[in-house]
Amino acid sequence: MPSSDEPCTNLEENRLRDSDGASHVTPVNLLTPPQTSQIAILWFFEICEAIAYSVVYPFVNELVKGLDVVGGDDRRVGYYVGLIQSTFYLTECLCVLQWGRLSDAIGRRPVICIALLGVTLSITCFGLSRTFGALILSRSLAGLTSGNIVVIKSAIGGLADSTDVVQAFQYLPLCWNIGQTIGYFPRSSEQRSMHSPHPLNDPRSLIGGYLSNPSQRFPRTFGDSAFWRTYPYLLPCLVAALFPLSGSIASILFLRETVLHPWRWKGWSKVGRSKRDPKSTPLLPHATPAHRSASLLSILTKPVIISVANYCLLAFISMAYSVLQPLFLSTPIQRGGLGLDPARIGYILTAQSAVGALCVLMLSARLQQNFGVNTVFSMTMAVFMVLHGAFPVMNALAREDRISWQVWFILAVQLVLHGLVEIGFGCMYILLTNASPSRAVLGKVHGLAQTAMSLVRAIGPASSTALFALSVEKNLMGGRLVFVVLLMVVVLGVGLSFLQEDGSMEENAE
Repeated sequence: MPSSDEPCTNLEENRLRDSDGASHVTPVNLLTPPQTSQIAILWFFEICEAIAYSVVYPFVNELVKGLDVVGGDDRRVGYYVGLIQSTFYLTECLCVLQWGRLSDAIGRRPVICIALLGVTLSITCFGLSRTFGALILSRSLAGLTSGNIVVIKSAIGGLADSTDVVQAFQYLPLCWNIGQTIGYFPRSSEQRSMHSPHPLNDPRSLIGGYLSNPSQRFPRTFGDSAFWRTYPYLLPCLVAALFPLSGSIASILFLRETVLHPWRWKGWSKVGRSKRDPKSTPLLPHATPAHRSASLLSILTKPVIISVANYCLLAFISMAYSVLQPLFLSTPIQRGGLGLDPARIGYILTAQSAVGALCVLMLSARLQQNFGVNTVFSMTMAVFMVLHGAFPVMNALAREDRISWQVWFILAVQLVLHGLVEIGFGCMYILLTNASPSRAVLGKVHGLAQTAMSLVRAIGPASSTALFALSVEKNLMGGRLVFVVLLMVVVLGVGLSFLQEDGSMEENAE
């Protein structure tokens, strides 16, 4: 138990214990100014990476369609686009854990800077690629340098105290959504699913669509240039690359190090400066030295295993919903969907995004403070029972009376409840940090979770859509087999969420 003059170390809530062992919860404090500025910088990095990763979605189909490997057969485009995306997830799965381990050894700051520079290079190479092999290599480089997905979360976990970790993590999913909106701004049902392996072009996209093919879109400025006709998708990639490039510069100039380690990079880490320099003092007084000798097996504690399993189940269930929702809305009623037109689907998904943002801004911290992170996470998992269960109910009602007010009412309830999903991901980041044996191995813990997440991301969308098609084609359980299977997975996830252990990193280490 920490002394009275030390900050409480429980990352879920600030518990003060009485002499009889009882506990009560004190209000979560606001972030201090130094923490606010540092965490805001990390939020900015998240936005930068989201822009760079998502900018290719609006034009990747058109880019692949013009390659010799397709041979003019448009039916093969989706296959090769899927290979490009799978390559990214495969390389991410192989490398992301190593980035986390490296950040534990040499610090978050140099790793974040290097990864941002790698993202800048990869997206620039993608715009310059004119062959399928070059696209594969550039997307592999993107996966290779995707370590900040882990390191940013680890850095936030090292910056935030137990009394403000909820605020620190709650906006992280929102930052990623903001970056995606800037990168490709989905306006159709197919574009909305960030996990779909077959995104379609959308000329109304902000960067990825609006700036692609500038020689045709802006003939007065770029029409006479053979260079832009040769590389029609380089301009959006260059604009997107400016964001991670600016992030890397910001990491050098403004980001403080939170990991104390024997390798003091004077050109990188501010802990390598003179001890009399106030900026050399770690932002956290209780920051711990990196345990470079900590092995992967040493972090596989029960809390970590349960947290990673919960993360994977949340990711799978959420991605399945993201993929199936536009598919269900567009599929004809007689084949198991609602048969809505793309315009209506776009409005529905836009409203869903807005509701999700409002939930994060208005409800996330309040719910977590009042009920606890574990309880809110379990509630989030339980919400998926309604989300997935609503699909067959809406189709059954539509078969009887087309699209009646009852269908629209259920759809509205579904959209509102989906807002809790973003809160669930924020809770998961806290729980993963909370499960870590110590701050010194935060990178390894988040790296392990992201590695498992990458595997789920690679198989989740394809398996869900394939099962939906099989259910409808074979009329399995009236075409509803896919939802029955997903409900079983949700029940498993809800049950596993109750096994999530409470406690701080320090308590787990004891």
